[in-house]
Amino acid sequence: MRDRQTDRGGILDSVAARAAGLVVLVLVAYLPAFGGGWLWDDDILITANPLVTEARGLWGIWFNNTSPDYFPATLTSYWVEYRLWGDWAPGYRAVNILVHAVNTILVWRILARLGVPGAWLAAAVWGIHPVTVASVAWVAERKNTLSMLFGCLSLLGWLSFEETGQRRFYGWSLASFVVALLAKTSLVTLPLILPVLTWWQRGRVTRVDLLRIIPFLLASLVLGLVTLWYQMGHGSGPSSGPLAAILASLPRGGVLAGRAVAFYLWKDFWPTKLAMVYGVWPLETSRLAAYLPTIALGASLVGLWGLRRSRWARAGFVAAAVYVLALLPILGFLPVTYMKSFALLADHWQYAALVAPVTIVVALWSTVGERWLSEGARRGGAVAVLVLLGVLSFRHAVIHRSPRALWSHNLTVADVWAARDGMAQVLHDEGENAAALVEARRAVELFPAATPAWIGLGVIYTAVERYAEAVRAYQIAIDQGGADHLFGLAGVAAALGGDVARAETFFATGAARRPRDAKIRVDWGLALSQLGRHREALARYRDALAIDPANVEAINALAFLLACHPGETSDASAGDDVAEAVDFARKACAATDNGDPALLDTLATALAAGGDYSAATAAADRAIVLAEQGGADQLAAEIRSHRDLFRAGKPFRPE
Repeated sequence: MRDRQTDRGGILDSVAARAAGLVVLVLVAYLPAFGGGWLWDDDILITANPLVTEARGLWGIWFNNTSPDYFPATLTSYWVEYRLWGDWAPGYRAVNILVHAVNTILVWRILARLGVPGAWLAAAVWGIHPVTVASVAWVAERKNTLSMLFGCLSLLGWLSFEETGQRRFYGWSLASFVVALLAKTSLVTLPLILPVLTWWQRGRVTRVDLLRIIPFLLASLVLGLVTLWYQMGHGSGPSSGPLAAILASLPRGGVLAGRAVAFYLWKDFWPTKLAMVYGVWPLETSRLAAYLPTIALGASLVGLWGLRRSRWARAGFVAAAVYVLALLPILGFLPVTYMKSFALLADHWQYAALVAPVTIVVALWSTVGERWLSEGARRGGAVAVLVLLGVLSFRHAVIHRSPRALWSHNLTVADVWAARDGMAQVLHDEGENAAALVEARRAVELFPAATPAWIGLGVIYTAVERYAEAVRAYQIAIDQGGADHLFGLAGVAAALGGDVARAETFFATGAARRPRDAKIRVDWGLALSQLGRHREALARYRDALAIDPANVEAINALAFLLACHPGETSDASAGDDVAEAVDFARKACAATDNGDPALLDTLATALAAGGDYSAATAAADRAIVLAEQGGADQLAAEIRSHRDLFRAGKPFRPE
């Protein structure tokens, strides 16, 4: 009995040590990514997403979701983390990397359960492969890492059920699969992969086996349709019904699938010149020859199936089938908004699928190497491959530390509109608007149908006070089917350019189209305020608060207006206006835990308007510190000028 306990302890120690080895490999390869900042779409999903930033957003994440896709499990993870570290990007990045490390361990355990030779090495190669960097070093792709986590747990539950027949493992597998889909529906084809793995293990698939996957298929169908609805209703996707949209996409998939699989395999075996966004391939769906790559792909699968009695063909068929099935949702057969606007291919799309080609190659190396190579040679080759992949991933993770590095690299690999637009945004944020304008113009030249590029161009034209051109850019975006919120941006630009009548038309149209949109009314009020029409501006702010009483932007704008123009904006006395301004400013600051320097500046302005210069100076001092800590030097300088007035016993009055 003692010997058995000793043996068991030794096995557990070995498993723990090898798991720790995988974690160390992943952490070392991803060291540069820990300290990076926010990248593309991180603001839309996290820092500027009220579903995440507001405490009440948790309900909306699940039941009133306004995101481009329905991935409530992922948004919930962001919501929890926002309570922990706010908009501190390294915290989110660390979680992403740690989840990936856990995924690497789970991949190893799955491959070991399947009896794959070299399971640990295959998991290690996958864990530090450069193609996975796009999913791990990019916080917005938490969708991939989290979906993979629960997908792996689902597979482990399925394998345990297959081995023991215990229903609890089946329930575990199904529940984990549903959570995986709620993180991202990219694993929607897992129910088709399960019978392939069953066949690999037992050499046959029975009617009972097929019946067992029906609940999985139903989950895929329901959440897959939800995703299609979001893609078509929330993005710039097609406006037809789901079935019509899928039928319309079939020719594209017929041309793209074979070429896409070949592209992904090439990047798997030669992972260089990776990019965030690749160029768009022309797809000539009217030419029969264009379908040949996909026909060849299908013929290869049929050929491997025909040779399945051979051990190598059997393993090759399973790997190829799993790979193609894992990629199937993004091979062009479904109406994916990203394909319409950005590119037909993306590295992060093959995060889970990558396991299949890595596994078959490592298994072949382990099997052949055991016969023809010494143990030292095999170990040396494995170490060399891991070092090479680790170095490549390390370097690629460096690129993902900042938007400037990311888009600069992208432009060396693929000069596409999204990279130009991204670089324009970076330059604009850094105050280099002349250079930003060059990049933004190039973006719309490369792809005139890119609505986001026209929006970005409008933002920069507004920043350089070329308002007529900004309005034109926004109008093009609106004409291309841009979201109704663009009427607000266009209205602001028109108002600043002095075209008051056109500005009013934009705002009124936008407000009519979005009766529950508080922001467009805030923008309307800001424009009116800059024109000196303070009473009308106040009315728009109150309209916004009637729609959304907790809207911090509206609360702050109203408080600032009352503080700067007491007694001028309504029939109330100056004292009443100041008192209301202080109350609203305190409410805005409380909603952000006194952590927003602009809101604290409003509070200071309101306190000074009421003659409490000591409290106003203290609030301004706190705002200056926060602005400087956040790198907002221009804002800090503006608040400092306000504080100097408060110290001199004077309120702030804008000219």
